[in-house]
Amino acid sequence: MARIPNGITGEFIGTAGNVSGYMRFGTNFLRSRRRKSTNAMTPKRLAQQQKIKVCNDFTRPFAGRGFFTKTFPAYGSKGSGFNRATSALMNQAIVGSYPETAVSYPLVLVSQGPLPSPVNASAALNNEGNIVFSWTDNTGTGTAKANDKAVLVAYFPGLQQVVFSLDAGTRAAGTAVLQVSPMRGAVAETWMGFISNDEKDAADSVYTGSVGVEL
Repeated sequence: MARIPNGITGEFIGTAGNVSGYMRFGTNFLRSRRRKSTNAMTPKRLAQQQKIKVCNDFTRPFAGRGFFTKTFPAYGSKGSGFNRATSALMNQAIVGSYPETAVSYPLVLVSQGPLPSPVNASAALNNEGNIVFSWTDNTGTGTAKANDKAVLVAYFPGLQQVVFSLDAGTRAAGTAVLQVSPMRGAVAETWMGFISNDEKDAADSVYTGSVGVEL
């Protein structure tokens, strides 16, 4: 059933016959109803399908949490931060050939933008079972500011869960702690980046390696 909230000249939302309508970023779109394909799955289609699945498995834990909205600013482009992050992942970090497609973690970006990236960034476990990120303060390099906020991410492939923080430290601090102790016994893939204090700009993130969260 379709709805026309504002009368016959308003938006068309729902399904009527072979047409469906939906709203996206304030714009009303119409499209033909999707039909189940009767075409055979070619190797190319199977490869693309697996690539999408691998990408979705990685991004799903971030969904609905507003993370990519802040770490992938629009800079005037349309679409969501989640879509921009997904596009970067698909184009840069999915490697291998079907059926061995996988995410290359060192190629993943969890933030993207023109701010200066972290320098000499690393991640290690502390005595409390949390991950300590360290980097060199490069305040004053280009547009880097002392109060830029550190983006800390730990993704746990075996659990398909993610822990992140956008307010654990600043560029000038040179270090920050990500609380991950509840994940003890799992291995985390880690990254860090920066967003500006007003959250309008971001830096390309850097991969900071695998960290085992000990029991």
